[in-house]
Amino acid sequence: MTTLARPGVIQASSCRIRSDARMLENVGRPDWVDSNLYPFHDNWIGIDGNSIHYVDEGPRNAPVLLFIHPGPGWSFTYRYHIKQLSDKFRCIAPDLPGYGLSEAAEGYDYSLHSQSHALGRFVQTLDLRNMVVWGNDGGGPTAILALAQDSDRVLGLVVGGTFGWSIKKYRSVAWTLRVVTSPVFRFVNRYTNFLAWSMGSKMGLGTRSLLKEEREQYTRPFKKRNTRNRALRLFASFNDHATQEELDRARLAFREKHVLIQFGEGDPMTGQHWPERWAKETPNNRLILLPHVKHFTFEGAPEATVENFRTWWGETFMMPNINAPLRAR
Repeated sequence: MTTLARPGVIQASSCRIRSDARMLENVGRPDWVDSNLYPFHDNWIGIDGNSIHYVDEGPRNAPVLLFIHPGPGWSFTYRYHIKQLSDKFRCIAPDLPGYGLSEAAEGYDYSLHSQSHALGRFVQTLDLRNMVVWGNDGGGPTAILALAQDSDRVLGLVVGGTFGWSIKKYRSVAWTLRVVTSPVFRFVNRYTNFLAWSMGSKMGLGTRSLLKEEREQYTRPFKKRNTRNRALRLFASFNDHATQEELDRARLAFREKHVLIQFGEGDPMTGQHWPERWAKETPNNRLILLPHVKHFTFEGAPEATVENFRTWWGETFMMPNINAPLRAR
């Protein structure tokens, strides 16, 4: 079901940096980053001891698209979306601490609680408002926990292959998470980098194949073996009882938001009826199943996910001229 937004002016985000954070300069881009595939300006900001890298492309007086990368991904994940949408939207894509080009503070534990706290602080620090938050895989629960107390900053959500609630009742999912975060799998992943490799494989995408150069952009951030199990710590925390209870409370803050639900037909999470769960939890939605696509919709169907977003945005937020000046708060 698609519901039209209330008439009114969508106010653009400002870019006021909080005084307790600092922009980082003279931080170099690693040689392994392919600038042809990733042709964006690099930004770094220091928050709570984390050195957070992020992309910030597009007009400053435009609505914000905040892209939250999946577990072992980084801002590279949404390169196509940023290229296609930054003419009319301010596209912001952070690398969460310890991923991509970001560095985590000493003692950072890579749990969902810590990751969502880092994202919330990032949003507050840049004072981002009037956002559509786009999340896949671990990006969904990260955004829900991060922004529940700041949901007035959020216009809507775009979700795919992700969840925003306790997984306790989904026993097969909880069991799978216990298996992939077990000591045996951690050992295998440490020496094979399997998790990062899967981001660009047909196992995660469906029928689409990535170039070798694209696949390398997923594996190179984890060249050091001691970095490879960070996402597994995140996944293990999905089963934490206190975190699950917190998620169930947090999701209520988004019930009245407008949501575009885009899942791959071949995604195991579609088999768990998570698209329908999102539709139930957020009645102001549009639900689309992408044929021949599996879990990672951003790589499995980048063109379709962008076109679906454009249609949903135009119909939902009633913007006859998206280039018109927007008033800031």
